[in-house]
Amino acid sequence: MIDFTLKEITEITGGEYFGPAEMLNKKTAGITIDSRNVQPGNLFVPIVGERFDGHSFIASAAEKGAVASLSQNDGEWNCPIVKVSSTEAAFRALAGAYRRRFDIPVIGVTGSVGKTTTKELIASVLGERFDTLKNQGNLNNQTGVPLTLFRLEEKHGAAVVEMGTNHFGEIKSLADIVRPTIGVITNIGESHIEYLGSRDGILREKADVFSNIGENGRAIVNGDDDKLCTLRGKINNLITYGFGMDNHIRALDVVDMGLEGSEFTAVYGDKSLRLKVPAPGRHMIMNAMCAMAVGLTLDMDEDEIVRGVGGYVPAAGRMDIIKGKSITVLSDAYNASPTSMKGSVDIACRAEGRSVLILGDMLELGENASMYHYQVGYHAAEAGADLLLSVGELSREINRGAKDGGVETMHFAALDELISKLPEIIQPGDTVLVKASHCMGLEKASEYLKNNF
Repeated sequence: MIDFTLKEITEITGGEYFGPAEMLNKKTAGITIDSRNVQPGNLFVPIVGERFDGHSFIASAAEKGAVASLSQNDGEWNCPIVKVSSTEAAFRALAGAYRRRFDIPVIGVTGSVGKTTTKELIASVLGERFDTLKNQGNLNNQTGVPLTLFRLEEKHGAAVVEMGTNHFGEIKSLADIVRPTIGVITNIGESHIEYLGSRDGILREKADVFSNIGENGRAIVNGDDDKLCTLRGKINNLITYGFGMDNHIRALDVVDMGLEGSEFTAVYGDKSLRLKVPAPGRHMIMNAMCAMAVGLTLDMDEDEIVRGVGGYVPAAGRMDIIKGKSITVLSDAYNASPTSMKGSVDIACRAEGRSVLILGDMLELGENASMYHYQVGYHAAEAGADLLLSVGELSREINRGAKDGGVETMHFAALDELISKLPEIIQPGDTVLVKASHCMGLEKASEYLKNNF
């Protein structure tokens, strides 16, 4: 229960209180940043966003029963106010204070690719023993993470918190409030390289997930990643996983079951464990080993780990396998980077039937964006794609790379134009991959394919 008094809120945020003195010991009954969801007794936190300034809704929040509001602006308000320099920073500070009430394992998950999938797998494993909190959807940013922490309750025995970034300092600010007891990095790719400069810059930013794990904490990383492997000897209590023989947990005897997933043997020390991952791709084997490492760190039984990995359910939009009337759709349109795009292409090209790739722009790749898109297209040719349909300005380079590799291609300037042509293109038995950065809206193509084929 988020029951800070207004005096505590003022102290935690370093703010200045404006309101009746007798209200200082009044306790809040929850915190919200959305005025539409205000319940009587809530503290309202107005966030300044790209489209809306929450300060415009302080009055309506008070009318709905908010006991007080934060504010970074001067003004006359109809409820007690705690004036702060930044409502967003104050929101994080309150979340950090609330998190410190809970003495439970908290796993902080970051990385360039696979954060959400790994978070879901870890939560699936931990759920075999603990009542486990996890981020809803993709709430992994400077406001999403605090919202996640505020959902902690006494019933929870563990929490898995995905942490995203696209600018320097953001992982550190999140780690300061999450205070993970176990930190996880999935890989170091090219995502957000536009703002973080290089993969070395991305490594420095992501490694801040370990800044608060303490002497008894654990750091778990992909030991096959050429950047993350450099952390060996630099990070205390480091556990690595991967296919390489120098990892603490490594995968052997892999059986690829296509779109049904994989089976493999995970070897650790003088022990081994046979795991089945019910989702396709080599990356899913890596994610399963990461979840296993977390489970072993928390002294979970092998049977619990096997059940947790086997019970994994993909998050919405993350390689959803949709069986249509005559085709199979691989809907992976929530996000995209060069690494994740190539991995999804590999899965589609190994599936049964003609492989049709519907690929759109990948964003935040900086000055080398054209090169990365071209490389994805050429990789599609090497993987054996039968047909590539690209949409978006940057994806002209995907189209060019695929065509140079010998693949039949078509390019569309707009998504609606592509969708209108699908009845002429799609054939019974096709496996169709749909993937791009989320803002491209390609889930609309997935929905059309599901409903019409």
